[in-house]
Amino acid sequence: MTIKKLLSAGLLSVVCLALSAYSQNSTTSSSSAPLTGAYDPHPGESGQNLPPPIEQRPKDFLIRDAKFNLKLQKLFPDFGAPIQACDGFKTLGDCVAAMYVSKNLGIALPDLKAKATVKGSNLEKGIHELKPDVDAKTEKKKAWKQAEKEIPVSN
Repeated sequence: MTIKKLLSAGLLSVVCLALSAYSQNSTTSSSSAPLTGAYDPHPGESGQNLPPPIEQRPKDFLIRDAKFNLKLQKLFPDFGAPIQACDGFKTLGDCVAAMYVSKNLGIALPDLKAKATVKGSNLEKGIHELKPDVDAKTEKKKAWKQAEKEIPVSN
């Protein structure tokens, strides 16, 4: 290979590397803020990544996040301590959605929890049993959207 060919190949490599670095730099700098709903897992106490808060066991998350615990207590003062109100629900999302269903439809939370947390049941079935005249699926979706707005996106 001649020196001229080596120089052109080397120069081409340098230009390609520079363009690659520039494009990576420009995309990361323009997207420095996470998108709405994005989740970046943070290690838990044992060093393992935790699922998003909406999918965590309510008691575990509420113990770790006193600020959110207080927020729930202010949003739903009639339900008592959120840790006790959420006891029995599989996920924080299930619990907060049930709190909204209770508030939206005037269903006592203990009654809804008793119906929704029984094995083989869920929030939609619980709503239907307690308020057969409403569209349970629509009410569940509405409550989940409300819950998603309140629950932190990451740990």
